[in-house]
Amino acid sequence: MQETSGEMQGNQRILVVDDEFHVRTTIVTLLEKHGHCADRFENADAALAVFLERGADLVLTDVKMPGMDWSELLGRIRAVDPDIPVMLMTAYSDKNLTLNALKMGVYDFILKPFDPDYLLASVSKALKYRHLCRSEKDHKANLEKAVADKTRELQEIHGRLVLSEKMAAIGLLSAGVAHEINNPLSFVSSNLVSMDRHVRRLTEFVDRQTTLIASHCNTDVIEELEQFRRTRKIDYIVEDMHDIVAESLEGAERIKKIVASLKGFSRKDENILVEANLNDLIESTLTIVWNEIKYVATLNKELGDIPAIKCYPSQLSQVIMNLLVNAAHAFDKGPGTITIRTWADDASVYLEVRDTGCGIGPEHMDKIFTPFFTTKETGKGTGLGLSICYDIIARHNSFIKVESEVGQGSTFTVSLLRSLD
Repeated sequence: MQETSGEMQGNQRILVVDDEFHVRTTIVTLLEKHGHCADRFENADAALAVFLERGADLVLTDVKMPGMDWSELLGRIRAVDPDIPVMLMTAYSDKNLTLNALKMGVYDFILKPFDPDYLLASVSKALKYRHLCRSEKDHKANLEKAVADKTRELQEIHGRLVLSEKMAAIGLLSAGVAHEINNPLSFVSSNLVSMDRHVRRLTEFVDRQTTLIASHCNTDVIEELEQFRRTRKIDYIVEDMHDIVAESLEGAERIKKIVASLKGFSRKDENILVEANLNDLIESTLTIVWNEIKYVATLNKELGDIPAIKCYPSQLSQVIMNLLVNAAHAFDKGPGTITIRTWADDASVYLEVRDTGCGIGPEHMDKIFTPFFTTKETGKGTGLGLSICYDIIARHNSFIKVESEVGQGSTFTVSLLRSLD
């Protein structure tokens, strides 16, 4: 059974185990007189039960006791807390006991009848050892945490550097592709314009020829020519040629826009603020990411009358691209709607990208701008897209926020200051 003597003081708990009442009482009284917290027990079973419930910093135990002996008590305690010092109290000087106890890790021996000064000195030394063990553990834990934090920070930096290199490579590739496409596109466009002019003249010639034949030839010739014209579908061909040329010219114009967008996307900002209109950046970026959107969502554009702002245009284009691609990837249960909206007030220009996709769970809301965090399947996302958006917007001394509901969709709102000067 446990006997608690007086009110405990201090922070370190000592367990005193001895089957003799006057021995354990004397020790506890002495310890408490000198500011220690001590519990006394008449057997090891009672002491172990309290230790398992509350823990301890030092155990003083008799060698010979009824029930569980000192070695079993030591083993049970060390299984839970390997660093706790255990001191044996004995009235017998036994060499084999001493050697066995030291092998098992007993901290010290107290001979009965004990000397109070020696007991207090041993207890103080043992508690200091206990404190050092705990400090070492805390220090090790703090060091491991610091190493883990630094490792994570370096991984984030490495990831951003890798992505930066990839984006730089993509930029160079885009610029090269745009340049290579531009040359053949120029003469294709020029030839299509000439073709359109030639088709119109040929059409005029055919119409004029038909009129003259109708006015100067006999009925049989005219009928034969009309029959030949119908079987060869000349009227359809003439009409279709106009449509083919018009569609080809439209396609060439679209290619020109894509090339221009690639050039703009690959342009280096060189850390120089320039004036740009957010609506123009949206239009050029949509040209690049349209294939990501057109098969999964209907796009609504609500672009307001907004002023130009000083910014890093290619970086903002990257923000727009990341938000639109993320929105397109949010539809896992069929097509939905993506709305991109801009407006302005006296202080800022705003960009909003809203989707009707799967939404973001509340448990993820505080992590979505964290580098490498992603809810996408392995291989489908790096977890850097929104983190990069956050960093770019922060570089503009502005902010980005998100509102989302699972099953209803998400809304990302970017606020950009009209002046960064």
